[in-house]
Order: sequence, then structure tokens, then C-alpha cells
Amino acid sequence: MIPDEVLLFGILVRLPVKSLVRFKSVCKAWCATIATSHFARLHLELARASSSTAHLLVPLPWKKRAVPFVFLNIYSFQPSVESNVAKLTMANKDRPNGIPQFTIPLHCDGLILIPSITGHTFVCNPATKEFVELPLGTPNVVSNQRVAFGFDPSSGTYKVARHFLRSHGEGKKVTEFNVGHEVLTFGDGRETLEWKATIDPPHPIKGRTPICLPGFFYWSAVQSVADDDAYQAELTTDAILRFSMRDETFTVHPNPPCRSCLGFTDMMCELGGKLCYVHSPSLLQVSIWLAQDDGHNNVITWTLRRRVSLPIPRSDRVFACASADQDTVFLSLDARDLFKCNLNDGSLEKVVDMRHGLWYHHEEGVKFVHGSLPFSHYMVPYVEPLLRIGPC
Repeated sequence: MIPDEVLLFGILVRLPVKSLVRFKSVCKAWCATIATSHFARLHLELARASSSTAHLLVPLPWKKRAVPFVFLNIYSFQPSVESNVAKLTMANKDRPNGIPQFTIPLHCDGLILIPSITGHTFVCNPATKEFVELPLGTPNVVSNQRVAFGFDPSSGTYKVARHFLRSHGEGKKVTEFNVGHEVLTFGDGRETLEWKATIDPPHPIKGRTPICLPGFFYWSAVQSVADDDAYQAELTTDAILRFSMRDETFTVHPNPPCRSCLGFTDMMCELGGKLCYVHSPSLLQVSIWLAQDDGHNNVITWTLRRRVSLPIPRSDRVFACASADQDTVFLSLDARDLFKCNLNDGSLEKVVDMRHGLWYHHEEGVKFVHGSLPFSHYMVPYVEPLLRIGPC
């Protein structure tokens, strides 16, 4: 007979999540072991090493007038020129009337965080179908808050951070706002979900989606504002705030030399384990910058990785999504037209038009394309996790 230790940690740990969920009912010992954070982390590492490139698609309806509630459906997708099918992985049935309209979804280790414009925040595991609404944080006097989400290797836990404005005066410059910052921790057997205040950010954080690398959050912040009399406007200089999950401190770092402020057409993302800045100076151009940051020295340096000429003009911005190959990145024009970009020579290969060429396979055999409906199609990397979000 195979010992349980060998069976669990040598064989079962390599199985898909769906099978492990069933095996939890075999006996109490198996259930207890499979539910441990140690087993879940080992399963995640093995799945990450053995799985092919997988992604999730999260369609978001948009209109000129804000939609108060939307339905959250998450689809699995293999982005290749041979694939034009996205299969339903998770439908949000826990809230039959939908969730508040959300912004760009975040991801970490197969967990998906959905930040809504109302301040409500949701975390889900598409593999286990667990769906958790986090408690509300400190009230925010404006509605353009963003949240950060990532893994803290120093504690073995997952952390969600949010910034908020306590107050601001009418007509005041953004640098004079009273800004706060707080963190919520879950995982590793945590029994409660609660927000904990950190030190205040040294500069006001912008309402733009932050980036997480292991142990750190990267926020875009307004460092200074100056009047430009020639153009009768304000010139903004941004900085990147690096927040350490370990000691909960901020350090200030420069934007890449291509841009003094994070413009509407620019994005920060993660690429090959590094902080990446996607700058689009014109409708048909994109430049991809990578940061060198060892996480210890208080220095971030930027290097231009590749300039890319787009085959069709973007309307708003270009989203970048990492792939398993560090020399390849997926570029999504306006979260609609998906291309695969070779970072060695800047060449582009069309993957799919996510509006007209991508078939969404829904429940009960329903298949459809979004066509001209007002949807953005956000794509995130994915590995199937056994991780638990809420208390055990």
C-alpha cells in the first residue's frame, strides 16, 4: 500500500483542482491535508511549472453613462492564431443581480480581484468557484480609487492595498489632498478579513491600476504640479511609489525618461517578473520600457526594451499581458484587438478580434460573439490554484 504521505504529496498534488476538491471527501485526513496552505502552495508551484500558457478573459460592458450593476463572467482562453474560443470558467451566481461596475481586474497566482468603482472589492478563485466580497475600507471622498493585489513572500500571505482621500478642498491642487493607505491580508489560515492602516503615501496616488511584483506594490503618484502660463494649464510630474509589503514603507522612484507623467494612453504592467511601462506616443506607436529593481537598493533604472509600430491605430490605450515566453508579450489595442508581439524584432501577429472573431461558450451550449456591443475584453495570465480566500 502506498503511504498517505507519498500518495498526497507525490501523486495527488499534481492533479487538477477539480479532482482534488472531490478527493477531499474521501476521508478527514485527506481533507485536512489538501486544505492546508502548504499543500496549496506546492500544488500551485507544480501547476505553474507544468502548465502551458493559459489566460482568462473578463469582459466588461461600458457605456457613456455608468451601468450601476454588471454581471461578472470569467472565461478561459488559449491565445493563439488557431484558437478563437473562450470557455466559461466562472459565472458570478453569488450575486444574482450583478456587482457594481468594476475597473481593470487584477490577478495573482490564479486568484482574480475585481475592484468596483463604488469601493466594493471582490476576490474569486475560478478553479474552486470561491467568491468573496472583502469588507469596505475607510470611506473615500472621491470615486476613482484603485486597489493593489499580490503575494507577500515574507509572510506567505496575500495582500490587498487601497488608497483613499480623507478630504480635499474645492479648488485645491492634487498635491494638497489628504491621502491615506491601508492593507488587508488573507491566506495562511487567517480567520478574519480586516483593513489595517499603514503610513500615509508621501505623494497623492493617482486613480490608475497599480502593479504588483512579489513583495512590492507599484503605484503611480503625483509628485508635483506647476503652472504653465504659455498653455494656461498645469504641468504634472509623476513618480512611482514602491510599497514594501514586508515593512510597509514607501520609496519614491522616477518615471521612465519617455514620460514625466502617466498619461491616459500609458499603462504600467508586469512583464517577465519586471515592472513594465507601456508608452504610446501616437496612435500607431508603442514603446515598452522595463525597470531594473532588485527590491533592496533604493534605485530603479529604466531600459527601452522595444519600439513597436501598430498595424491599426489605437483609440484609447494599449494593454500589455505577459506570456510564458519572456521574449513575447500580448498587446491588446483598446481591450479589443489582440496581437502577439515578438520583443526581439518588434513584429506583430494578429491573434483575434475579440469583438467579432472570438466565440464565447456559455452555459447550456450557448455560443455568441459580442460584435459591436460596448464591451472591453480584459485578459490576464492564469494558473489553476487550490488557494483558499476566506477563513477555513
